[in-house]
Amino acid sequence: MRRKINLTLMVLVLLFGLPYYWLLLNNRPGDAPAKPVSIAQLRALAGAMPGQAPAAIELELIAHRLVPRNLFAAGAGMKRAVIGVMAWRLPVAGGKPILIDSGLNAIDAAAMGMDKFWPERQAKVERAMSEAGLILVTHEHPDHLGALARRSGGPLAEAARLNAGQLPPSPYAAQLAWSGAPPRAKLATDGPQVVAPGIVAIPAPSHTPGSQMIYVRLSNGREVMFAGDIATMAASWQELRARSRLVGDYFAPEDRGEVYAWLRTIRALKAEAPGLLVVPGHDFEWLIHDKAARASIRVGFQQ
Repeated sequence: MRRKINLTLMVLVLLFGLPYYWLLLNNRPGDAPAKPVSIAQLRALAGAMPGQAPAAIELELIAHRLVPRNLFAAGAGMKRAVIGVMAWRLPVAGGKPILIDSGLNAIDAAAMGMDKFWPERQAKVERAMSEAGLILVTHEHPDHLGALARRSGGPLAEAARLNAGQLPPSPYAAQLAWSGAPPRAKLATDGPQVVAPGIVAIPAPSHTPGSQMIYVRLSNGREVMFAGDIATMAASWQELRARSRLVGDYFAPEDRGEVYAWLRTIRALKAEAPGLLVVPGHDFEWLIHDKAARASIRVGFQQ
């Protein structure tokens, strides 16, 4: 009898335990080294363009869904986390604001299974896009680039600065609902580049072909790194946890090895500059509870 129970348990482990481990818990980072990007290089680039750097950072939470943490940080546990869709406004004294990520509309929110969507907040993001002197996105998924794509072909094309991976025929960009001709690529893909006073775009193809991180040095000297979905959660870079294989291999395929390389790069930059605030792509709860984040980020666009 005991032998039959043991055999049954072994079969159950093989049928369910191993797939569960592989799809949701496996977090072997491999040996991909960090990229050759230094904080000294980013600081030099940020200061290379004359003009006024952004004065502050504002966050607008547009939508969210509750999912187990394991999905977006493999092995982080089954406790549900608020996966927020956020856009960022950086006011510039005496100049036009800068927008990072553009949110999404109700159609895309429903398609992505959001539990909550605030159209009035997205409307604020739309106004911010219209007023912005520069629009950047961390990558070409609909919850980051979708709203901008749906307004392509108009005056926003001048403010939008995208890289080639964020535009058709790049696979994810080609799936977006472009309302008109997409803007031409204005950002290089061969290394960090200054795009505005205090703003450096860092090409980081990994999560998607057009993924990039955005380094910001505010006018008060505060340093911030927008990691996008390379680091979906704070635990992604803090504990070196990529997305689960269920998500990263099947639902939204990414280059797992390159993701780990860039997570190591974030950790190396943080070690060089302990005051660097790393902003994860979707970890809203962490952003509103972390002391340094609360001190540096205002919730809600001030318009």
